[in-house]
Amino acid sequence: MDISKLPELVDKSGYPLMMEQYEAQPLVFPRICETRPVSLDEAYGTKGSVIVGGGRLLEREDGQEIEAAEMRSGPTWYCKIHQWSRRLDLPKRMLDASDAVGRIQNLVGEYSAEVGRVAALQKDEWVADVLQQGTLTAGNATYFDGSFPNNADPNPAFIYDGLPFFDTAHTQTIGGNTFSNHDASNALTDANLQTAKTRMKSTNALDDKNERVLIRPNTLIVPPGLERTAKQLLGSDLEVDSAQNNINVHRATLDLVVWDFLDDAASASAWWLCEAQKGLRVYDSGAPVIETHYDPLTKKAFVTFEVHFGVVVTNWRYWYNANKAAS
Repeated sequence: MDISKLPELVDKSGYPLMMEQYEAQPLVFPRICETRPVSLDEAYGTKGSVIVGGGRLLEREDGQEIEAAEMRSGPTWYCKIHQWSRRLDLPKRMLDASDAVGRIQNLVGEYSAEVGRVAALQKDEWVADVLQQGTLTAGNATYFDGSFPNNADPNPAFIYDGLPFFDTAHTQTIGGNTFSNHDASNALTDANLQTAKTRMKSTNALDDKNERVLIRPNTLIVPPGLERTAKQLLGSDLEVDSAQNNINVHRATLDLVVWDFLDDAASASAWWLCEAQKGLRVYDSGAPVIETHYDPLTKKAFVTFEVHFGVVVTNWRYWYNANKAAS
C-alpha cells in the first residue's frame, strides 16, 4: 500500500464509524453543564474571576449625579484543558502486504469506532467523578487542580474558594456569611428534597456582595439505585408515602438524570440538585481528531486520536449534594 494513500483511507474508513459511535452515546454532561468549545487561546487552560456586584441599579433624584459602578473581582477559578490521546501503529510489513488496503481499512474502522465510543463516555465519567469527589474534605487534585503552564492554581485540590465543591462553609467575598450546599446525611425523601430546593432558592441565593440572585433548581441527579425513589417523587400525583391525599408538590418540577457513572460506593444513596448549565463549566473540543503520520526510522505508520477537555466549577451556588460523606 502506498503510504501517501493512508490519510484518505483513514478519512473514509475511520471518521464515519468514529462519529457514528461518538454521537450515539447518551451523554449526560451536556444536559447539566455549561459547555463551551476549546479555543486556540485556551489550548492549555483558562481562568476567570468571580465578579462581585456592580450591576444593581441605584435610585437617584433629578439633577443628582449617576453613581459609578464599582466592579470588584472575587476569587479566580482555574481550568486545565486535558489532552487525551491514543495511537494505532501500522508496521511497514502490514503496509506492504498484498491485502494491505482491506486489512488496514478494517483495522482502522474497528479501532476508530471504539475510540469514538470510549471518548464520549470518558468525558461523562470525568464529570460524574467531579460530582463524586467534590464532597471530600481532603479534596482531590486529579479533578480540581486547574493549573496550566504559567498559571498555578492556588487551590489545587479544591474549587476557587479553597473548599470542596460541596461544603458547609462557603463564604462571601464581601459580607462574610457562611453557606452550605452539602448535607452528609438526608436521604432522598419528599421533605429533604423540599429542604434542598428552599436552601438553593432562598438561603444560598445571595452573591458575593450579599445581594439577591435568582436560582431555580431544575434537575435532580441520582445513581441507578435511586431511580425508583426519584421517579416516584417526581412522577406521583399524590405525596409519596402519605395517607393524607396531599398533592405531590414535586411532580414534574425537576428533570431527572439517572447517571450510571455515579458508581463509587459512597454515592450509592447520594443525590444532587442543580440548575442545569450554570455553575459547572465544560470546555470540550468535541469528537476526537484523527491524524496520520509515518516514521521512516521505525518504519511504522501511526494513526492518532486526540481530544481536549476541561471541567471547572465557576459558582457553587447552583449545585447541592446530599447523603454523601465528606471523607
